[in-house]
Amino acid sequence: MAHRVDRAYCGLTGRIVVNSVIHSPTGYPHRSNFAWIAALAIVWLVLCSPWSLGWNVFVGVLVVLSAAAAIVVATRRVIARVAATQQVLRKIDGALSGLPADIKRNTPLVLVFGTTSTLVASAFDRESGQEAIRLTETAIWVCVSDPSRLAHFADSLKRWRDGQGPDAVAYLVDADAANDQATLIGGLRRWRSAIDEAGRAIGYPLPVCVAVYANELRPTTDECPWFGTSGGHDVNVVALPELISARLTQYAGMAIPEVREARARRAARLDIVTCWAAASVLPALSDDQRSTRAVQVHAFGVIAVEGQPATDSLLARYGCERTGLTLPANAAGIAGASVRYPLPEPLIRGIATQQVHRALPRALAHGFIALVALFCAAAAASAWQNRNLVERVSNDMARYRAIPSSKDAARVDALNIVKRDRDQLATYASNGVPPRLGLGFYRAAPLLPVANALIAGYQPPEPPVSMIELNSLSLFKSGSAVLNPGSNRVLVGALELIKAHASKRVLIAGHTDSVGNPRSNQSLSEARASSVRDWLADASGISPTRFAIQGYGDTRPKASNETEAGRAANRRVEITLVPDCRDDRKNGTPPEGHEGNVACLFN
Repeated sequence: MAHRVDRAYCGLTGRIVVNSVIHSPTGYPHRSNFAWIAALAIVWLVLCSPWSLGWNVFVGVLVVLSAAAAIVVATRRVIARVAATQQVLRKIDGALSGLPADIKRNTPLVLVFGTTSTLVASAFDRESGQEAIRLTETAIWVCVSDPSRLAHFADSLKRWRDGQGPDAVAYLVDADAANDQATLIGGLRRWRSAIDEAGRAIGYPLPVCVAVYANELRPTTDECPWFGTSGGHDVNVVALPELISARLTQYAGMAIPEVREARARRAARLDIVTCWAAASVLPALSDDQRSTRAVQVHAFGVIAVEGQPATDSLLARYGCERTGLTLPANAAGIAGASVRYPLPEPLIRGIATQQVHRALPRALAHGFIALVALFCAAAAASAWQNRNLVERVSNDMARYRAIPSSKDAARVDALNIVKRDRDQLATYASNGVPPRLGLGFYRAAPLLPVANALIAGYQPPEPPVSMIELNSLSLFKSGSAVLNPGSNRVLVGALELIKAHASKRVLIAGHTDSVGNPRSNQSLSEARASSVRDWLADASGISPTRFAIQGYGDTRPKASNETEAGRAANRRVEITLVPDCRDDRKNGTPPEGHEGNVACLFN
């Protein structure tokens, strides 16, 4: 690095405006993507959904409410992030204001937290309880005192560095301050959960550096170095004690005679510290849990600092169990002295700098994936609805074809359904296929000419013959009621009609023209009707009770009696088939349209 700096910033160095930093637009646009996905869902419901209107409205309201709730939550997170980090961002921006513009990308950025506030305060040369940053030759160190704020810090720093998030987190452990195993494990798991949440917030897992400090009562004259390992892969917890033990042995063996004994004591103590950390600290960070992922410990180191070793700590008890030796109780020692905890700079050098992870390409990719999902859902809905349309129209036409012509009422109902289908297909052909049936899946066009052919081919049945009119001159001589010898041929047609409608009764009515006495005409018409009835009854073997006769004389002319042609038309015998109402009278209901008919009045 071109600029060697080692400064600690515990407060604002001046009035610095960093609104562009705090409200950086480089973060992931959660709210925009939520709105985009909701808009795509509404478009699908309006244009492509196969559901009913009620379901579409219900799902649409649900989508809008869900999107609104997600946007509110994202907005609150933005507000919380800004409130939690704006002061530190101002400090960092002020600290780097005099350095080259690209320093924030070229210098690793490390988030620091520890097991005790005193340890972190000493590492940052500040008073306990204050947020602080420190800029050294190795990295930009940012202190985080609250696990719940770690994700906010990581997200905000990623925005501040234009998509390049923190390079690592450093967890500082004061081995002599840990007195209770449950408290230690609880703190480790809280920070582990915070590290996992921070990794999710920035889009990649954060490498972790675990730095363990042990107090040394009688330090050597030389400064104690860091003993540990650092790299791009997880630390092997099983092999870690042996690895560091070998380096400690080498460190003690290379000492000059004057400091060899002191170095040997230091090496022995740090070896115990390493074994204790591998047994009590690292497993709580690296074991698998359902709630959070195991953190990636890429660096681990131990160091001895000048201070009073604790005789009642977890480390002291662990050392006693391993070696059988106890630390001497020396309350005087250097009590009250300020212990100096150096930052683990050598360990951070082995962790690779993070690449730039810009949020906009990822957000655009997610938006495109949502668009592709919309197209797939629209295509699936279109294919399903087209299949249903073709099946429905085909089944309606097949149902119409299957109905025999004798059941005309059922054929008419089925034909009306086919006409409705035909109108729908014709509308699609003239106005275009709607989006819910489009996208290349429309296959109902060939059914339109078939439906038109079926509709055009319908032929209504001929109405049944219910009356036969016979000319009186073909049956009788003038003024006579006796059938002519050749009248049988005329009455055969009437006989066949009567036999074809065995369920109906027969009304025979005689009519005359107006020539002569009306009374005589009335008697003649009745006599002629009676003669026709007797012949039909004898010829068919049908009971006479199925017949009824009526004489109308000249009272019901069908043409004018002023001309010969009109009078000839009025001289006639009418044979009419009417429903038998006796069965209906048993039910108390005469047949519709035949109330008061003569055929319904005789027994």
